[in-house]
Amino acid sequence: MMKATLLLGIAVLANSEHAPSWKGAGNFDMDFKGVKFGDKKGLGLTMDLHLMEDKVAQGAVCLDGSPAGFYFSPAADVKDRNNWQIYFEGGGWCYDDMDCYGRSSTGLGSSTHWASTMGVGGIMSDNCAINPDFCNFNRVFLTYCDGNSFTGNRDEPLVVKGKPLYFRGRRIIDAVLESLMPMGLKDAEDVFLTGCSAGGLATYLHTDYVHQWLKTNVPTLDAFKAASISGFFLNHQNILGQPVYEAQMKNIFHVANSTHGVNDACIAAYPADEQWKCNFAQYTYPHIQAPFLALNSGYDSWQTKCIYTSELEPGFPNQTSTGNGDCNALGPWQSCQENPDNCNSTQMVTMNKYITDFKADMQSAGTYNKNGNGAFIHSCHTHCEGTNDHQWMTFKVRGVTIRDAFSKWWHQHSSTSPAAPNNYVPCEYKTGSTGPRDCNPTCLNPGN
Repeated sequence: MMKATLLLGIAVLANSEHAPSWKGAGNFDMDFKGVKFGDKKGLGLTMDLHLMEDKVAQGAVCLDGSPAGFYFSPAADVKDRNNWQIYFEGGGWCYDDMDCYGRSSTGLGSSTHWASTMGVGGIMSDNCAINPDFCNFNRVFLTYCDGNSFTGNRDEPLVVKGKPLYFRGRRIIDAVLESLMPMGLKDAEDVFLTGCSAGGLATYLHTDYVHQWLKTNVPTLDAFKAASISGFFLNHQNILGQPVYEAQMKNIFHVANSTHGVNDACIAAYPADEQWKCNFAQYTYPHIQAPFLALNSGYDSWQTKCIYTSELEPGFPNQTSTGNGDCNALGPWQSCQENPDNCNSTQMVTMNKYITDFKADMQSAGTYNKNGNGAFIHSCHTHCEGTNDHQWMTFKVRGVTIRDAFSKWWHQHSSTSPAAPNNYVPCEYKTGSTGPRDCNPTCLNPGN
C-alpha cells in the first residue's frame, strides 16, 4: 500500500451556479449533469484561494495578466498530513485570437473575480463514504486560466484589440508546485496526478513532466500514478468529414506556443510541421511512462456535441466574434446527439462509430496494455463523471463501479500488475428500429 500520496488532478467544478460569460460558453455549460466551468463556487467542502502574486514576475499569470492561483485545504486527518490531492481545473479551450480575447474576461481567463473558497465532488469529495481513498488528503485545486490545458509558454503577449493576452500555462504549473513546497509538498511520498475535461487532457500532456519535477525536487517521493477523467478527446472529423476540432486545437497550439509545454517525448517523435499533434491525448498517450489510468466515456457528451456534430465559427481562425466553436451545429443531428433514444437506426450506427473509433485509438497504444496501467471506458452519454458523486459511485462496467475500479488500480503495485484486469471496454448502443438504445443499464440514471 502507498504510504503517502499526492493526488494531482486537472478537473472541473461540480454543481456551480454561473457559467462563463463569453459567446460560446454553452460549450462548457451544457449537458454535464451539474458540472459547470469557470465559476469558483462549488460543493460543500471548502478550499481557500491562494493567489500567487509573488510568482507574477516569473510569468505565472492568467490570459489577462492577473495572478494565477490555486485553492487549498489541509489534510483532515493527521495520518494523511503527507497525502496530497492537487486538482487542476478543466473548462475547454479558446481556439483563436478573438476567442481567447473573449475568454480573458471570464473566470477561465482571469483571476479578478475568483471566489475566496470553492469545492468539488466525486474523486475530490471529503465524504469518505463517497471517496474512501482520498477523502482526508490535503486538497489543492489548480485553477485553469491559460486557455490551452496548461501548455502555453509564450514569452511575449499576444495583443488583441489593444489588450495583451498571456499564454503561460506551463509556468503556472511550475509556480504552483513551487508554492506548495513550504506547505508540505516537500515531504510527499506517493503522488497521484488526475484531472477532468481540458484538465483531463492536461493530465495526459503533463504527467511525465510533473513526475520528473517531483523526482528532482521531492527527495521523499516514493511512488507516482496518474489518471485522466474525460480527457481523451479524439482528433476526429465531424459527421460530414470535416476536421473541425483538429483545426481548432492545431491553431491554439501555435497561438499559445505550446511546443515546449507538452510531452517532450511526443514532440521528439514528430517533425516540426506535425508537432501540433502533441496537443491531443491520442498522440501523447503512447509516450507516457508513468503508471496511468484513463477514465472516459467512449460516447462522451462533449465530444459528440463539440467534435462529431460541430462546425467552425464563421471566419475562423480570424473570426471577428468571440465565439468559442459552434457545437451541435448540424441540424439533423441535434436531437440525436442530445439523447441516443432520439436517434433513428441509421443515425445510431453512425454514432456508434465514434465508440468504435475511440476504442481503436486508445487500444492501439502500447500504453494501454503496459503493466501498472488501466482504462475504464464506458458508454454513458456523460462528461466528467469522476467529479459527480452519483456517477462516480454507480456507473459500472463488468459490475465494477468507477470508484471501485480506481481503488483497485490505485492500490496495486505499478511495475508488476498487468493492465488487463484494470481495462474495461464500452458496449455499443442498440440500433434497432425502436428504442430504448442504452446498452449499459447503469447509465440510465445519471443523477444531477
